[in-house]
Parts: sequence; C-alpha cells; structure tokens
Amino acid sequence: MSARIFSLFSLFVLGGCASGIPVKFPQYPAGNQGQQLQRVLDGKRKLAVVARELPPGFSTNLTRLGLASEWQDTIRGSIQSAMQRRGFYSMVDLDSRDRRYQELAHAQSGMTMNQLRIGRELAVESILFVRMTALPRVECKIEEVTDLSTAALQLAMAAASKGQNTGEAQYKKPTGVTYLTVFVEATLVNVETGRSISFSNTAPHRLENDVGNTQCPSQLKAFDEAMQMVGTEIAKNLSPEVVTFYIPLADDTDGLRGGDPDRVSAFLEEGIKWAEEGNFEEAARNWERALDESGGTSASALWNLGAYYWYSGDMDMAQDYFDRALRNAEPGWMDDKRYVWTLFKKEKERIQKEGY
Repeated sequence: MSARIFSLFSLFVLGGCASGIPVKFPQYPAGNQGQQLQRVLDGKRKLAVVARELPPGFSTNLTRLGLASEWQDTIRGSIQSAMQRRGFYSMVDLDSRDRRYQELAHAQSGMTMNQLRIGRELAVESILFVRMTALPRVECKIEEVTDLSTAALQLAMAAASKGQNTGEAQYKKPTGVTYLTVFVEATLVNVETGRSISFSNTAPHRLENDVGNTQCPSQLKAFDEAMQMVGTEIAKNLSPEVVTFYIPLADDTDGLRGGDPDRVSAFLEEGIKWAEEGNFEEAARNWERALDESGGTSASALWNLGAYYWYSGDMDMAQDYFDRALRNAEPGWMDDKRYVWTLFKKEKERIQKEGY
C-alpha cells in the first residue's frame, strides 16, 4: 500500500478537528530575544505583574491631556490578559496581598534582596515590572484613507459593465487620524536568580476616524487602545506562546517482514479513526495490535505509538518507538517526517532542562 500521511505537519489551536495527535509546547520569540528569555525564565511559569507608580507630574499631565490616569490597573490588566492568551504563565494575583504588593509597586529600582524575599513570600517565580518612561505623545494628522464601501461599489460596477471604464473611482478621502504613543518599559525578573530581560515600547498606535471625517478621533479612545496594544507587544516579547502541534500519523505497510499486510493495515486505520475521535488510548491499543500482527516490523505502528507516548508525556518511551520506526522504515520513509523528528528532539531536550 502506498504511504498516506495524515496532516503532514501543521500548527493549530487545540480544539479544532484535525488528523494526528496533538502535543503542546512553548514557542519562544525568534532570535536573540527568545534565547535570552529562555535563559531568564529557566522554565519558571508563576508570574506576577507589578505596575510602578507614575513619576511625579505624570498623572497631572495625563489628566491635562485628557487621558486616563488609572495607569497601574489599566496596564496591569492589559498585560495579564495578553499573557493569559499566550497560555504559558500561571498568573499570580497580588490584589489580595495589599501590603506586599504595595512594597513592590513603590519600588523604583531593580530587583534587590528585599524584593527577592518578597517574591518568595508571594509564591511567585518571576515578576514583571512595568513603568511609564515618558509622557504619551499625541499627534493629529489628516491622511488619505481608502473608503472600502466606495471601492467595493466601483468594483461591482466594473464587473457589471464587463470591465468597461466606469470613470475615475474616488476611493480615498481626507480623514482625521490620531497617533498616540505610550512609552513603556517592561522588565521580567527571575526571582530566584535575579536574571532579567527588558522590552520597551516606542511604537505609536494609529486610530482613524470614519472615512471622510477630518476630525481627529478621541485621544482617550486612542490611549485605551494603545494600552491594549502595549500589553500585547509586551506579551509577544516577554512570554513564550503555548502552541499545539499535530503529529502526522501513518498507515502504510511498505517493508513489512512479517504478518498479514491487510490485517496490519486494518489495525492501523482503525487506530487512526479512534485518534480522529480524540480517543488516543484506544488508538494506541489498535496500533499495538498492528505491531504484534507485523511481528514488530511495522514502521507506521511504531511511529504512531511514538506519537502517542509523546502526547502522554513519556518522552523516553516516545523516543524508543521513534528509533525503532527509523530502524524498520524503508529508504525515504522519513522524508516527510524529519521536521517532526527534529521538533521532538528539541522538545525532549527542553523538558530535560526545564523539568516539564
């Protein structure tokens, strides 16, 4: 039977219908930022977010600019929501621990031994300190903005006239646009080691008015949206994202050196049907039958069982089955699975280092 690989490899959010066996793992930001973040965290996941008080005069100036001055609650809520969406940290709520939280919130320097002690008392492994480094910058501009409804109408008219020239389409109109930049620095500190990594936001948030309205949008609305954007950017740079990878399954019987190929194939396909229903234990039982029927030579059964043990968290058993699949496979059988094998080895190394 020719090889049939289910869902070659894809990253999906767990919960959708997909062939294959799902495994979750943290994906760090690309490049040096991700490498440094991994070193700083060292596998730690219990995180508290501390927003420091505004420097003297900032609150007054924010009020004068018409912007919200409830800085600490707003930015902390934005960051916590963004972090939770990425699924890596276990967030520790400090609101019920007012005295210790206030000690942290008032701290304006880096981590000290006192803060390390407080962090341990609060049962957190990492603390994210956030501070506003400069007053927000607001710019009001008039820009040419595409009127999507007009553009769609013009395209429909062109289609109705079979491509004939319907006149110069006026897609763009002068429109008021507010650019608001919130200058924020976030520093993530490992409570145990004191190692830290920082990210600073200097990117503006763009808010445009209704197309054709040359009045600039509300600064307050732009500020609220900018705070949400900052929270998202901090999370993207200072948090891994837990992703779900679906390990592709195989049902080919090429290269069998024992057993009835039809019975082996039937057990392999039955296991895949159970996997598609999310019953991976029953799927594994069928792949074990396929392996027994093949006299221990079915590369597909071995591969699928390796996927099952990866899903179950037994990385040593998973490697044993993957290794046996490699030894029993025909030349070229691994060509479309090398990415999975490489990913598995990296994830096993990470777990051995971080503990989970």
